[in-house]
Amino acid sequence: MTGRRRAALAALVLAAGLGACGTDQTRLETGREATAELRNILRGMVQRGPKAAAPDPQVIAREALAANPGPLMLVSLETTKSTSVFALRGENGGMRTWLSPSGQGVITRGGVLAGTRGFGNDLMSSDVGALIGAVQGRRATQVKIELRYLDGLGKERPLPLECKTGTAAATGYDFAGMHFEGTPVAVHCEGYGFSFDNSYIVSGAGVVLASRQWIGPRLGYLTIQSLRN
Repeated sequence: MTGRRRAALAALVLAAGLGACGTDQTRLETGREATAELRNILRGMVQRGPKAAAPDPQVIAREALAANPGPLMLVSLETTKSTSVFALRGENGGMRTWLSPSGQGVITRGGVLAGTRGFGNDLMSSDVGALIGAVQGRRATQVKIELRYLDGLGKERPLPLECKTGTAAATGYDFAGMHFEGTPVAVHCEGYGFSFDNSYIVSGAGVVLASRQWIGPRLGYLTIQSLRN
């Protein structure tokens, strides 16, 4: 498979959220290992063979772009294999709130997932400032973050995590009639018996173009393809 073809498949995967594969969660020390981590995720998510009645994410994206002039992103939840366009509904202090037609919400900060609403078992709040800097700066480093979820009494409980980041060679891909170019950034986080691997494609200006990010232990991963910032 050529690099161009692989990049095109990566774009489709990130937008459609067609599935996930297992990854080696013990290796994220160098840019080369980060490259392997990201490509393994993408290859495992590529749809194999025809699927009946599966909506084409590129068609969904084009129709949304034609109908809505504002910022948009295509979001897929892997556990349900549901894909929807989310439109920007508010911005405050760098926090951007995106809503789907069904009323589900995704909150991002600098392209990094900061919270969700309406999915059930949501990520209620977070402290991901250090991770944002590493992702936008496309740096290999170590950072600490905190994710917060509701317990059985309705109180937010923190999940502190230590994360390692790594980068790979820049790549380009086409999606829904648009061309994207950026640097892959892979992130591995661990803490209190949990571990997960996020992946991002970040432009030279530090804009997250596409990503696969962990919401929590029950919701798993969502994938995001930016359509219009």
